Amino acid sequence: MKIGIVSNSKICIPLLSYLNSIKAGVMLYFGRSAHTDISVSELTVFCRMNNIAFYAEDDKKEFYNWQQLNEPDVIFITGYAHKIAVDKLGGVPKGIFNIHFGKLPQYRGPSPVFWQLKNGEAQLGLAIHQLTDKLDSGEVAWEQSIKNEEYHNYNYINQAFSQLQVQGVSQILTQLSNRPTPIYKMQDEAEARYYKMPKLADVIINWDRMDAKEITALVKACTSWNNGASTLINGYELKILDAEAASAEANNIPGTINIANNKFNVACINNQMLSINFFNINSTCIPARHAGFYGLKTGQKFISKI
Repeated sequence: MKIGIVSNSKICIPLLSYLNSIKAGVMLYFGRSAHTDISVSELTVFCRMNNIAFYAEDDKKEFYNWQQLNEPDVIFITGYAHKIAVDKLGGVPKGIFNIHFGKLPQYRGPSPVFWQLKNGEAQLGLAIHQLTDKLDSGEVAWEQSIKNEEYHNYNYINQAFSQLQVQGVSQILTQLSNRPTPIYKMQDEAEARYYKMPKLADVIINWDRMDAKEITALVKACTSWNNGASTLINGYELKILDAEAASAEANNIPGTINIANNKFNVACINNQMLSINFFNINSTCIPARHAGFYGLKTGQKFISKI
């Protein structure tokens, strides 16, 4: 079976390594993206060392020519920036599948890991579904979830899911080999929700509305792709990389700083207190116990509006 992998991210590497290890006929189509996390040269070397056919995209239109020229029996897409016109992909006998790092249909859209973490979901989902013309709406062929742990953050979950996707692809390939027509699960459109790419307003802490739990969830969702959750003080942007709810109660206006005993705490709503452990300012990562050396003082207040 010839297997085509389409990606614009290093999350494809565990999947390529697995398929190569089982002697599958695997080929990679690497999509062009302004935000890719791996270079073409790095992937070229990896594929050459593992005898994997490799093609680097210059224009998204090339994808259809690549498919028609190479005629993969099945295609798995794991991170790709462009919408694919399914009707232009003729002759993929085993199907075209999208690997979506989010629970479906509740977390459709381009950045499901961020939104699942920001919303504080107890379980973080991953799904592999058939590709259709409607974004993330095809029948689900495989799904899995993991517990949202305190130590999880955006980068960790992307790495974990890049490993977990291998299990899903393996099971789908087994089904395709053993069953003439595998049965997949229809998505419930009544539960469908689409989330856009996060914007500035989505990554900024609103001290007047968010409690300590919501803020820590946002910090996890923003670390480390955004260098933490953003907040503003004295005209500067500070990004919180690690924080936790403090046991002490807050008696100040939300957003008010309290620095004492090497602790950098900030008042939240509902008389809660947030303990900040690490932050980023001016592209420098700083332990919060050194906040005073950077001009942060007790009584100062973070602002909630841009």
